[in-house]
Amino acid sequence: MAATVISVINSDYCVPNSIKLNIDMDKGVSYINDEVIFRVKEPSISLRDRRAVCDVSGNPIFTLQKKLITLHGRWEVFKGASTDSGDLVLSGKRSSILVPHKKNIDLDVFLAKNTEEIVWDFKVSAGANKKTADISARGSSTILAKMKNNRGMFEVEVQPNVDYGFIMALLMMVDEIDHLKSGHNNHNTTEVAAEAFGEASALIAIDAAVTTDGDDVTADQP
Repeated sequence: MAATVISVINSDYCVPNSIKLNIDMDKGVSYINDEVIFRVKEPSISLRDRRAVCDVSGNPIFTLQKKLITLHGRWEVFKGASTDSGDLVLSGKRSSILVPHKKNIDLDVFLAKNTEEIVWDFKVSAGANKKTADISARGSSTILAKMKNNRGMFEVEVQPNVDYGFIMALLMMVDEIDHLKSGHNNHNTTEVAAEAFGEASALIAIDAAVTTDGDDVTADQP
């Protein structure tokens, strides 16, 4: 029986043996056997915390961006450098709107073809302090990848035939979750709603500010 291959970003990142993937989130670089395989590039200005992940030749592999005005904290992954809806690969969101202090981080991940999102396709379960994380697929008890956070270096064991570019994207989402920031440890419904309202207000203000002398300037594409 042929081995199950889980390819989401690119089948080239599926190898027949398990690998050790190290991701330096501070430097935005990932390694296999001390060899750089991905680099994260950030635009100088972006309302959506957009990041492009490139190979060693500088070719964009996928783009990760935060979706605006969402209570669950949704992130989206697109093909290459695109952010067009037609190039959406997957999205991930927190399983619960409310993420209190010391509660584990659970992300529900949906492939683009799963438009109804009744059930998730993949699950990321991380500790509240992001020290560990497990990634699994729906309908399977097998852990696809396990992460241990060693002072900002994500040390990841990726199982055979699992797309390690896909694993990279999911762990970038985990890294972006900021519900344990000082002063934000006890989110309640009012705070979450206020955050969403603030994002909407910011967009309205920017819309008004970027239109001058009859010329329309788009600050960010939806």
